[in-house]
Amino acid sequence: IHRSMDALSLQARNITGGNVTHVGFEIMYDQGVLAFNKDLFRELNEEGVKIIHLVRKNVLLKYISKETNDIDRKNPVKRFHQAHPESEGEVQALQSIKIGGQVYKMLKYFREQSDQNKYVFDLLTAEFGGDGFHTMYYEDLNNDNQGEMNRIFDFLELEHEKVESQFTKIHKGKHASEYFSEKNKERVEGVIRNSEFDFVLEPER
Repeated sequence: IHRSMDALSLQARNITGGNVTHVGFEIMYDQGVLAFNKDLFRELNEEGVKIIHLVRKNVLLKYISKETNDIDRKNPVKRFHQAHPESEGEVQALQSIKIGGQVYKMLKYFREQSDQNKYVFDLLTAEFGGDGFHTMYYEDLNNDNQGEMNRIFDFLELEHEKVESQFTKIHKGKHASEYFSEKNKERVEGVIRNSEFDFVLEPER
């Protein structure tokens, strides 16, 4: 961790050509958090790293994003896959993809994601305490980007700065069931509505 932070600081200084006071990096659940869990968080805590835990509440849209990106990535016609679209054309390409109605596969994924979120939250609380890390929800960041970034700046004890994202929202104003083919839509929606995840069917603002 220490060597990685030094390397990131050096890279940032080379890019900006100036002094660097803060460096951030991302660790995905499947890129070390679940594998190294307590040992990873203990080392981060010892290094004085501040943790921002980004969680997506709507696991259906997370599942749809994973599936549509997998389909788009495997498209033999496309020469380039853009997982984080920056234009309306790229958004429309991802929105046009229809995914299968394997609803019990979806529910299994929902429960796995919920269990992972709780597991990581409990690990963070055990190592950093209730106030030693900041949990941020993807949906809140989407709906009030600057407000959420200001809360992050407060947590990091930094002055507020205006933040603008270059990425375009994929699911804005689109009902999740629109991603399913007509033959699957009614069944998928019915099963999800009768589960503990009925809230995920609400459209993203």
